[in-house]
Amino acid sequence: MKQDEKSSSKKSASSSQRGAQTIHRAIGLLRMVVNNNERGMSLAQLAREADLHTATVRRALGALASEGLLSYNPITKRYHLGVELYHFGAAAHQFQIRDRYRHILERVALITEDTVFLVIRSGYDALVVDRVEGSFPIRTLTHEVGQRSPLGIGAGSTVLLATLPEKECGAVIQANQRRYGRYKNFTADDVWESVRRCQELGYSETGGVFIPEAVALGRPVRDESGRVEAAISVAAIAQRMDAERRAWVAKVIAEEIATGRSAEEPRSPGAPLVGEDGV
Repeated sequence: MKQDEKSSSKKSASSSQRGAQTIHRAIGLLRMVVNNNERGMSLAQLAREADLHTATVRRALGALASEGLLSYNPITKRYHLGVELYHFGAAAHQFQIRDRYRHILERVALITEDTVFLVIRSGYDALVVDRVEGSFPIRTLTHEVGQRSPLGIGAGSTVLLATLPEKECGAVIQANQRRYGRYKNFTADDVWESVRRCQELGYSETGGVFIPEAVALGRPVRDESGRVEAAISVAAIAQRMDAERRAWVAKVIAEEIATGRSAEEPRSPGAPLVGEDGV
């Protein structure tokens, strides 16, 4: 290898090492703020605990703050976690929920042969985080993964709204009322009616909201503490969803949520179901 090539290789390796060292330092500082976020940390504290020069720490903190990973309070002169970390955490939470309930979606799709969706709340919206298509020849793809809609529009979205405390539910409907008209000219009163019906039945029923001649049913998914963290819905063509089948599909969703079975052989569509939960 020629001398200039050797020199270039050494410079590249040295630069790479410095870059990795800078990243490690920044992550270390970020971790310190995470562990002390309530009170925050000053530049001097961070430099002392990291055993780094103040100027080095200031540059790293400035970069982290510019990316939204840290926020700086000029009054207290302390650093706290930035809003961008909230978005990272929310994204990670979506993947956790999807992984946790994927097997239930697959079971429901296998039994009903229809399309199944997993929906979570994101502020005033419902966010579709997963979808499993059934084997029925006519697919009802009312949502794409990543699609948002106002809480109260769609089967899973209505469930998430209907399980909120009355006051919070009302606040969401009021905040979204101008958006509802984009969906079949829905009004706030229409959404309230859907919420009441969902609360009475224990599950939601919607028709033609996103695709004409499509019917969807939804049920809540609760965590270990009983808090609703998601909704599972099933969509199919209206001709396939008469009253008897709607009731059966609602029971299928309820039982598969309750049992979480993923390794058993599928039941036939006519097999009895037990353990129906309410909203």
